[in-house]
Amino acid sequence: MKTTRLIALSCFLPAAAIAQSVSPTFYANAEGLANNVFPFGNTTVPFRYSQIHDDVPTMVVNGFRFRTNAVSGTIYPAHTVTCDGWMSTALTPSTGGTGTFDNNHGLDKIQIITNRTYSHPASDPTNVPGAFHLDYPFDVPFFYASTAGSLCWEVIVTGKTQTTSITHDAVSTLNANPTLQVGAGGTGCIATGRTTAMSATGTSTVTWASGTGTLTFNGTNAPASAPSFHALGFDKTLWAGFIPLPFVIPGSTGAPSGTCNLYVDPLFTTGVTASSTGALTNAVPIPLSPAYHGVAVHSQWGAFDAVANPTGIVTSRMVTHGVSAPNTTTPGCRIYLSGNTGPIGTIAQAYLLVTQLY
Repeated sequence: MKTTRLIALSCFLPAAAIAQSVSPTFYANAEGLANNVFPFGNTTVPFRYSQIHDDVPTMVVNGFRFRTNAVSGTIYPAHTVTCDGWMSTALTPSTGGTGTFDNNHGLDKIQIITNRTYSHPASDPTNVPGAFHLDYPFDVPFFYASTAGSLCWEVIVTGKTQTTSITHDAVSTLNANPTLQVGAGGTGCIATGRTTAMSATGTSTVTWASGTGTLTFNGTNAPASAPSFHALGFDKTLWAGFIPLPFVIPGSTGAPSGTCNLYVDPLFTTGVTASSTGALTNAVPIPLSPAYHGVAVHSQWGAFDAVANPTGIVTSRMVTHGVSAPNTTTPGCRIYLSGNTGPIGTIAQAYLLVTQLY
């Protein structure tokens, strides 16, 4: 009967037109404004966890993926997760969800993962939002028809190898004035007179109601009082359209500076003079609009230093500012239970891990 049901349902799916979908859809290309470690990212086992999604289109679901929180700037280590999983058409939309796990599932509930161990790579904090690199392909696909109700999935996590928390991207209740989401990555090199590499950080102030904001960029450990520059652009993969990034500054490897990298295709540069302590700062006013949702701006510092290497330039790591516009709703909920597999957990409305289903 189950095989017959799956075959029959698949006939009504529109040629499986949807290859993948992100829920909440609004955050497919932008960083969520919250973060969480439940159920995969903390060190607690067992962990029972479920989500109900109201915005998933009709599709054959062969797996789901998650992404780490980019805002921390942390390189999360490679790790493994062992779990079982189930999926169904939810009995009610998320607003009618209950803390009793089994009462959220529909009659078509099937086991999609059976005691499977997944290996996840280290994260790249220069991506804002992060890539969906935490991948959980299913053992059995689920045929989902959105006209029948919301989508419900559940996992019981039984094993984890991380020793520190792996923070996942998430969304919660409305934030009407979200600042830009800031990530950082790469490494700086050593300027003359310094023992620590040049670095870079970023912040923002925003007023979405008036459509204005300011990006603030700070640097440290530049050469004392050196002429310097701040480079800002929208591409971190190619310089001038054809030179792969990061690009190693010629002659820097093996020089006193150590290897210096250009991480950004510099669309705009601003001249700045470092302080006597090597501090740098630059404030850039920006317009804000929902149309910029998902746009990422990459930047780094550079300084002139004739002694550090033959090219005479030292550089910082890269900072990325990602635009996440205000959003009025989170179409889903989660239910969680830490440390055991009992029947009842805690329900949190309008709270989801950002989930890519494929």
